[in-house]
Amino acid sequence: MPRRRLLAGVLAAALSQSPRWIDLNTAAASAVERLPGITPSMARRIVAGRPYGDPHELVERNILTEHEFERIEDLVTVPAARR
Repeated sequence: MPRRRLLAGVLAAALSQSPRWIDLNTAAASAVERLPGITPSMARRIVAGRPYGDPHELVERNILTEHEFERIEDLVTVPAARR
């Protein structure tokens, strides 16, 4: 029984640290860095470019390339993009 509780605790902790989306307008640079393929310098550029009205502005403003954006597009949002 204690093993099940431990496993449940580990699973709950993992789920709580992986939100469905990262809000590009409010997330800390450290949270943005955890996105796949995002380096510390990319994260700083993303944070410095706020506010965003749409996630694809990362490409339109030349903050990320289309290829870089494709790796994270399902993991990021901005308030206007939430439905």
